[in-house]
Amino acid sequence: MATRMARQPHKLGQAPLFARMSQPALDRLVAVSRLRSYPEGQVLWHQGDPGVELLVLEEGRLRASRINADASEAVVATIEPVSVAGELALLDGGAHDVTLIAQRDVIVRLIPRQAFLNALHDEPGMAGHLIRHLADQIRASHDRHERAIGHDVGGRLLIWLHDRARAHGRVLPDGSLRVALDRSQAELAAELWTTRSTLNRALRQLEACGVIRIDGDTVLLNRNSVPTPRRRPD
Repeated sequence: MATRMARQPHKLGQAPLFARMSQPALDRLVAVSRLRSYPEGQVLWHQGDPGVELLVLEEGRLRASRINADASEAVVATIEPVSVAGELALLDGGAHDVTLIAQRDVIVRLIPRQAFLNALHDEPGMAGHLIRHLADQIRASHDRHERAIGHDVGGRLLIWLHDRARAHGRVLPDGSLRVALDRSQAELAAELWTTRSTLNRALRQLEACGVIRIDGDTVLLNRNSVPTPRRRPD
């Protein structure tokens, strides 16, 4: 259940989509928005729901998933702050193509569709940012597909670790990279489109080969390790 939040300094300008908006324009959007908090596990919208608001994630973590016919969940993306979600449904007036779930407790800002479309029309450069944002999403989708068909679970895991190391890792004196997983094995398995037991086996295999070393909830990664595509069933 959503909890209404008291007004507080906003983070709207930290989202790349709004990075070049003037402060008065940002403040106008905030004035018509709603700030809400949701607990871990809360579904913010379901696949097929109409798009009526732009969501800006200010704190926490979300996951965007598609629910298969057998009720299994396929994670399409993990969303970190400060990011937007739901923009495609606002642009074409269609339904959301994913289910959005709070993977951690979240604070989100909800901007009405018309306010978002007005800003898109009135603010110079915002359309260009939106096009680049959507292009990045398409590329990321292609990358996920290529990883799924071109790598086994160990390869997908190694790519994920390298990606996270570039964004959040720390280089140690011996040249290795310390990477905080910052999620449960079940959550990571869902991101990598596999099962927890298969992921755990891949972690142990990489550790046995000396590619990684597991240290609690962090992984020490050999920065020179490069995943090799292997097309085989998981």
